[in-house]
Amino acid sequence: MKKLTLLLLTGLLVLPLAVGCGKKKQGSGGDTTYTSLKSAFSSDHVYFDFDRYDIRADGAANIQAKAAFLGQYPGVQAEIQGHCDERGTEVYNMALGDRRAKAAYNYITSLGVDGRRLSVVSYGKERPLDPSHNEAAWARNRRAQFAVVSE
Repeated sequence: MKKLTLLLLTGLLVLPLAVGCGKKKQGSGGDTTYTSLKSAFSSDHVYFDFDRYDIRADGAANIQAKAAFLGQYPGVQAEIQGHCDERGTEVYNMALGDRRAKAAYNYITSLGVDGRRLSVVSYGKERPLDPSHNEAAWARNRRAQFAVVSE
């Protein structure tokens, strides 16, 4: 009976070590699943209506996906960047970009993401996705953008 108990205990101690050997480090650049999720995390932006910073339904779904990514990879830290279109003064757009980034921050932290893993910055109208001067370009430029800053 002692041998059987010892054998079972040895198996319980060795099994977690053997299972863990094949796992890739979370947040590792060599993990193709991580790489594709990280790409989506950084490239799927949250868009805003003109002169607004409230999260729309499409933005809420986008942020929920970002929260799931951060939940799956707890070592990842991110930056939320607020952006505006070219209309408005530099000062006004910096403030609006900040409100957009903070709205995204507030929403994602309400989903359980630890705010200490996130930073917020406003770029105002300084980093447009589309340099054109029309409504379609302005709509693409009114966004909150997420970027992985450390893994």
